[in-house]
Amino acid sequence: MNFIGKIESVVEGLGKAASWLLLILLGSIILQICLNYLGSSITWMEELQWHLYGISALLSLSYTMTGNGHVRVDVIHQKFSVRTKQVMETLWILFALIPLYLVTFYFGLDFSYESFLRGESSPEPGGLPYRWIVKSFISISSLLLIVTALLRAILIWSKPDLLNTTEIVHGD
Repeated sequence: MNFIGKIESVVEGLGKAASWLLLILLGSIILQICLNYLGSSITWMEELQWHLYGISALLSLSYTMTGNGHVRVDVIHQKFSVRTKQVMETLWILFALIPLYLVTFYFGLDFSYESFLRGESSPEPGGLPYRWIVKSFISISSLLLIVTALLRAILIWSKPDLLNTTEIVHGD
């Protein structure tokens, strides 16, 4: 397996793990609803739901990039030549996506580091401790998205047929 394939495998593994987090999220929501009907509530479970949702959404960004699943206006995109698509996609990656996620990575690091230094936890009684863990996923997902975007920029020049599909492709 080549270097790009290994990185894609890691990202796909994290994306699939994120999908399992959604199953755990669903179970905790159902349990929380049942507890509410019984007149009880668990604060940490409500917070866990937000954390699981956030982590799964953040990890899904890079997973979606590896499978060509991000939104674009295909009606316009399909009319361009392969060369034009390659140039447009590369410019978008280099001058829009990567700068945005470099900024997100930088501020996400500061955000999670400050949370770690303060020992930030939930202000609610019975809430979750260690808020820096969930906040660190902002930087982790930003870095993963930068890496997968760069890989995509390389792949669209070596495999131009990737630009002609509107299907989401994983695990090839």
